[in-house]
Amino acid sequence: MAFGGAIVRRFLARGMILLILSSVLIVAMLTPLEPIDILYFTLSSELNVAPEVLLMVSDILLLLAGFFIAASLRTFLSVGKLMSHKLAETSSFLASMNREVNWRGVPSLAAAALIIAFWHVPATLDAALLNYQLHWVMHVSIFFAGVLVYVGFTRLTLGLRLLTYLLGCKGMLILGAYLLVSPVAVYGSYPYPEQLEAGTAMIAMCLASDATIIPLWVRRYFSKH
Repeated sequence: MAFGGAIVRRFLARGMILLILSSVLIVAMLTPLEPIDILYFTLSSELNVAPEVLLMVSDILLLLAGFFIAASLRTFLSVGKLMSHKLAETSSFLASMNREVNWRGVPSLAAAALIIAFWHVPATLDAALLNYQLHWVMHVSIFFAGVLVYVGFTRLTLGLRLLTYLLGCKGMLILGAYLLVSPVAVYGSYPYPEQLEAGTAMIAMCLASDATIIPLWVRRYFSKH
Protein backbone atom coordinates (compact mmCIF):
# COMPACT_ATOMS: atom_id res chain seq x y z
CA MET A 1 0.00 0.00 0.00
CA ALA A 2 2.85 2.34 0.87
CA PHE A 3 4.50 1.45 -2.43
CA GLY A 4 1.28 2.31 -4.28
CA GLY A 5 1.08 5.64 -2.45
CA ALA A 6 4.65 6.45 -3.48
CA ILE A 7 3.78 5.77 -7.11
CA VAL A 8 0.73 8.03 -6.92
CA ARG A 9 2.76 10.84 -5.35
CA ARG A 10 5.46 10.50 -7.97
CA PHE A 11 2.95 10.65 -10.82
CA LEU A 12 1.15 13.61 -9.24
CA ALA A 13 4.42 15.51 -8.81
CA ARG A 14 5.40 14.81 -12.40
CA GLY A 15 1.97 15.86 -13.66
CA MET A 16 2.03 19.10 -11.67
CA ILE A 17 5.51 20.03 -12.92
CA LEU A 18 4.47 19.43 -16.55
CA LEU A 19 1.21 21.30 -16.02
CA ILE A 20 3.00 24.30 -14.49
CA LEU A 21 5.54 24.41 -17.34
CA SER A 22 2.85 24.22 -20.01
CA SER A 23 0.68 26.78 -18.20
CA VAL A 24 3.53 29.28 -18.03
CA LEU A 25 4.16 28.89 -21.75
CA ILE A 26 0.46 29.14 -22.58
CA VAL A 27 0.02 32.32 -20.52
CA ALA A 28 3.18 33.81 -22.04
CA MET A 29 2.28 33.05 -25.65
CA LEU A 30 -1.44 32.38 -26.11
CA THR A 31 -3.11 35.08 -24.03
CA PRO A 32 -3.93 38.59 -25.32
CA LEU A 33 -1.22 40.05 -23.05
CA GLU A 34 1.52 37.80 -24.47
CA PRO A 35 4.20 38.79 -21.92
CA ILE A 36 6.77 37.09 -24.10
CA ASP A 37 6.39 39.94 -26.61
CA ILE A 38 7.92 42.29 -24.02
CA LEU A 39 10.89 39.96 -23.66
CA TYR A 40 11.24 39.69 -27.43
CA PHE A 41 11.12 43.46 -27.84
CA THR A 42 13.86 43.85 -25.24
CA LEU A 43 16.06 41.20 -26.85
CA SER A 44 15.59 42.56 -30.36
CA SER A 45 16.22 46.17 -29.37
CA GLU A 46 18.78 45.93 -26.57
CA LEU A 47 20.70 42.80 -27.62
CA ASN A 48 20.12 43.21 -31.37
CA VAL A 49 18.61 39.74 -31.80
CA ALA A 50 16.79 39.28 -35.09
CA PRO A 51 12.98 38.98 -34.71
CA GLU A 52 13.08 36.06 -37.16
CA VAL A 53 15.25 34.16 -34.67
CA LEU A 54 12.77 34.96 -31.90
CA LEU A 55 9.91 33.66 -34.05
CA MET A 56 11.75 30.36 -34.38
CA VAL A 57 12.14 30.23 -30.59
CA SER A 58 8.40 30.92 -30.26
CA ASP A 59 7.59 27.91 -32.43
CA ILE A 60 9.81 25.67 -30.30
CA LEU A 61 8.25 26.95 -27.06
CA LEU A 62 4.73 26.45 -28.42
CA LEU A 63 5.57 22.89 -29.42
CA LEU A 64 6.93 22.27 -25.92
CA ALA A 65 3.78 23.77 -24.37
CA GLY A 66 1.57 21.39 -26.33
CA PHE A 67 3.87 18.46 -25.56
CA PHE A 68 3.92 19.25 -21.84
CA ILE A 69 0.16 19.74 -21.49
CA ALA A 70 -0.51 16.41 -23.22
CA ALA A 71 2.08 14.70 -21.02
CA SER A 72 0.58 16.19 -17.85
CA LEU A 73 -2.96 15.12 -18.79
CA ARG A 74 -1.76 11.58 -19.48
CA THR A 75 0.05 11.52 -16.14
CA PHE A 76 -3.04 12.67 -14.23
CA LEU A 77 -5.11 10.09 -16.09
CA SER A 78 -2.60 7.41 -15.07
CA VAL A 79 -3.07 8.42 -11.44
CA GLY A 80 -6.84 8.58 -11.82
CA LYS A 81 -7.13 5.07 -13.20
CA LEU A 82 -5.51 3.78 -10.00
CA MET A 83 -8.33 5.36 -8.00
CA SER A 84 -11.38 5.07 -10.25
CA HIS A 85 -12.70 2.17 -12.30
CA LYS A 86 -14.37 4.65 -14.65
CA LEU A 87 -11.13 6.50 -15.31
CA ALA A 88 -9.37 3.17 -15.81
CA GLU A 89 -11.91 2.28 -18.50
CA THR A 90 -11.50 5.72 -20.11
CA SER A 91 -7.72 5.39 -20.10
CA SER A 92 -7.92 1.91 -21.63
CA PHE A 93 -10.33 3.14 -24.32
CA LEU A 94 -8.11 6.09 -25.28
CA ALA A 95 -5.03 3.85 -25.41
CA SER A 96 -6.82 1.32 -27.64
CA MET A 97 -8.05 4.11 -29.94
CA ASN A 98 -4.50 5.44 -30.22
CA ARG A 99 -3.24 1.98 -31.13
CA GLU A 100 -5.95 1.49 -33.75
CA VAL A 101 -5.85 4.90 -35.41
CA ASN A 102 -2.30 6.08 -34.82
CA TRP A 103 -0.20 3.32 -36.42
CA ARG A 104 3.31 3.59 -34.98
CA GLY A 105 2.63 7.29 -34.36
CA VAL A 106 2.90 8.07 -38.08
CA PRO A 107 -0.49 9.82 -38.57
CA SER A 108 -0.12 12.21 -35.64
CA LEU A 109 3.55 12.95 -36.33
CA ALA A 110 2.81 13.52 -40.04
CA ALA A 111 -0.06 15.87 -39.13
CA ALA A 112 2.22 17.81 -36.77
CA ALA A 113 4.87 18.11 -39.49
CA LEU A 114 2.30 19.39 -41.99
CA ILE A 115 1.02 22.02 -39.53
CA ILE A 116 4.55 23.28 -38.87
CA ALA A 117 5.45 23.27 -42.57
CA PHE A 118 2.24 25.12 -43.50
CA TRP A 119 2.98 28.03 -41.19
CA HIS A 120 6.52 28.34 -42.54
CA VAL A 121 5.46 28.77 -46.16
CA PRO A 122 6.58 32.38 -46.90
CA ALA A 123 3.18 33.66 -48.05
CA THR A 124 1.39 32.07 -45.08
CA LEU A 125 3.87 33.29 -42.48
CA ASP A 126 3.93 36.83 -43.89
CA ALA A 127 0.12 36.94 -43.78
CA ALA A 128 0.10 35.68 -40.18
CA LEU A 129 2.58 38.35 -39.10
CA LEU A 130 0.38 41.09 -40.55
CA ASN A 131 -2.92 39.89 -39.07
CA TYR A 132 -3.38 39.44 -35.30
CA GLN A 133 -6.22 36.90 -35.57
CA LEU A 134 -4.31 34.78 -38.06
CA HIS A 135 -1.18 35.10 -35.93
CA TRP A 136 -3.11 33.76 -32.93
CA VAL A 137 -4.45 30.87 -35.04
CA MET A 138 -0.86 30.07 -36.01
CA HIS A 139 0.17 29.95 -32.35
CA VAL A 140 -2.73 27.69 -31.40
CA SER A 141 -2.05 25.42 -34.38
CA ILE A 142 1.61 24.97 -33.47
CA PHE A 143 0.58 24.36 -29.85
CA PHE A 144 -1.76 21.62 -31.10
CA ALA A 145 1.10 20.22 -33.20
CA GLY A 146 3.02 19.78 -29.94
CA VAL A 147 0.11 17.75 -28.58
CA LEU A 148 0.19 15.59 -31.73
CA VAL A 149 3.93 15.06 -31.34
CA TYR A 150 3.38 13.73 -27.82
CA VAL A 151 0.55 11.46 -28.98
CA GLY A 152 2.85 10.11 -31.69
CA PHE A 153 5.71 9.61 -29.26
CA THR A 154 3.51 7.40 -27.05
CA ARG A 155 3.58 4.85 -29.89
CA LEU A 156 7.38 4.87 -30.19
CA THR A 157 10.24 3.47 -28.20
CA LEU A 158 12.75 5.90 -26.71
CA GLY A 159 15.23 5.10 -29.47
CA LEU A 160 12.68 5.87 -32.18
CA ARG A 161 11.68 9.07 -30.39
CA LEU A 162 15.29 10.23 -30.50
CA LEU A 163 15.55 9.27 -34.16
CA THR A 164 12.30 11.10 -34.97
CA TYR A 165 13.58 14.19 -33.19
CA LEU A 166 16.82 14.07 -35.21
CA LEU A 167 14.87 13.77 -38.46
CA GLY A 168 12.71 16.71 -37.46
CA CYS A 169 15.84 18.76 -36.81
CA LYS A 170 16.97 18.04 -40.35
CA GLY A 171 13.93 19.92 -41.61
CA MET A 172 15.07 22.94 -39.64
CA LEU A 173 18.61 22.45 -40.96
CA ILE A 174 17.38 22.43 -44.57
CA LEU A 175 15.33 25.59 -44.04
CA GLY A 176 18.26 27.30 -42.30
CA ALA A 177 20.63 26.40 -45.13
CA TYR A 178 18.12 27.68 -47.69
CA LEU A 179 17.83 31.00 -45.84
CA LEU A 180 21.62 31.31 -45.91
CA VAL A 181 22.13 30.56 -49.62
CA SER A 182 19.08 32.41 -50.95
CA PRO A 183 20.17 35.62 -52.71
CA VAL A 184 16.91 37.38 -51.78
CA ALA A 185 14.76 37.74 -48.68
CA VAL A 186 12.49 34.68 -48.50
CA TYR A 187 10.09 36.19 -45.99
CA GLY A 188 8.90 39.65 -46.96
CA SER A 189 8.31 40.64 -43.34
CA TYR A 190 12.03 40.38 -42.53
CA PRO A 191 15.02 42.09 -44.15
CA TYR A 192 17.82 40.03 -45.69
CA PRO A 193 20.39 40.50 -42.84
CA GLU A 194 17.88 39.09 -40.33
CA GLN A 195 17.28 36.15 -42.65
CA LEU A 196 21.01 35.33 -42.58
CA GLU A 197 21.02 35.51 -38.79
CA ALA A 198 17.98 33.24 -38.55
CA GLY A 199 19.50 30.70 -40.95
CA THR A 200 22.72 30.63 -38.95
CA ALA A 201 20.77 30.14 -35.70
CA MET A 202 18.75 27.25 -37.20
CA ILE A 203 21.88 25.44 -38.37
CA ALA A 204 23.61 26.01 -35.02
CA MET A 205 20.63 24.64 -33.08
CA CYS A 206 20.44 21.58 -35.30
CA LEU A 207 24.15 20.85 -34.95
CA ALA A 208 23.93 21.29 -31.17
CA SER A 209 21.03 18.83 -31.09
CA ASP A 210 22.97 16.35 -33.20
CA ALA A 211 25.99 16.60 -30.91
CA THR A 212 23.76 15.86 -27.93
CA ILE A 213 21.30 13.29 -29.27
CA ILE A 214 23.32 11.23 -31.77
CA PRO A 215 25.82 9.83 -29.21
CA LEU A 216 22.91 8.90 -26.92
CA TRP A 217 21.00 7.23 -29.76
CA VAL A 218 24.09 5.32 -30.98
CA ARG A 219 24.82 4.16 -27.44
CA ARG A 220 21.25 2.87 -26.96
CA TYR A 221 21.26 1.22 -30.39
CA PHE A 222 24.48 -0.77 -29.88
CA SER A 223 23.63 -1.65 -26.28
CA LYS A 224 20.68 -3.65 -27.66
CA HIS A 225 22.56 -5.36 -30.50
